[in-house]
This record gives sequence, C-alpha cells and structure tokens, in this order.
Amino acid sequence: RTILHLGRLHPKKGIDRLVTAWSQIAAQFPDWWLRIVGPSELGYRAVLERQIERLGAPRVILDGPLYGADKWNAYREAGLFVLPTLDENFGMVVAEALAASVPVICTKGAPWKGLEIEHCGWWIDHGSDAMEAALETALLSSDAARTQMGVKGRAWMYRDFGWEGIASQMAEVYA
Repeated sequence: RTILHLGRLHPKKGIDRLVTAWSQIAAQFPDWWLRIVGPSELGYRAVLERQIERLGAPRVILDGPLYGADKWNAYREAGLFVLPTLDENFGMVVAEALAASVPVICTKGAPWKGLEIEHCGWWIDHGSDAMEAALETALLSSDAARTQMGVKGRAWMYRDFGWEGIASQMAEVYA
C-alpha cells in the first residue's frame, strides 16, 4: 500500500502538489504510505521536508535515488505510481511503472492520455485539487481493480513500446 513518486526532486515535477493532496486525504487511508524517491536538485528535498512538516502530512518517506534492481523493486512494491509533473516531453517513469504493472496517475503536463484510453490510470489536470480527487478515486478502488489496471498497463507497454511493436511500426514506416 504505497503511492510511489520516482524521479528527480525538482520544482518542475510538481511534487509539492502531490504532498498537499496527500496531506488532505491521508487520514482516510491509514494503511497507505507516500514514498518519494529520487535525487534532490536545487535543494528541493529540504523544501519538501519543510512542506511535509508544515502540513503535518503523515506517512511520507523521502528516499534518495534508486537504480537497477532496487528501482524495479520500488515499482513492484507500489500500489500506485504518481507523476504530478508540470511539463515532460515523455515521462519514462510512467512507462516503467506501467511495465511493472502499476496503475498511474499523471498530470496533463506529460503526454499520457493513453492512461485513460487503455484503462490503466488517470490523466489529470494540474493542481492539488485534481490530484486529491484522483488519489481518492484510485485509493477507493478495490485492490482487484487496481491490479487489473496494472495488467492493462503492462499489456499496453508491451504492445506499443516493446521490441515487437517498435519493429512493426518501423516496418510500416519503411513500407
């Protein structure tokens, strides 16, 4: 029962909005934790630590960066992945989370409209209110529903981003 954010700790990632939203709903979900993982840039970890303390946000873990097997274990141990970014050209962490069968909440700052089309997550507007609503919806969903979303996300990643899918797309381009 972990909500995972994995990536650079940087203001453009919108993590402050995730923390604000979590602080508003955490009491409703006492068996869930928010885990924020990644290297701090521009001293942003300290900013987040102060925000967490100021808001009294419970059950928040701030971890440094993870690589290799440790990173993939973090994905596999998560019940939900969140990318609250302000702007991304792709957002590889979304693809990684989906490949690990984890449903995703992602803001419209990244091009992941397919989360809704493929029924494997939520593609939401910016802001802590939208994040709060999406978190609440996701956490109120049954474990089975979230698991099914993860299965759909993994299938989507395999179909469209696996080597077979890429090879097929390239063959079409050359044809």
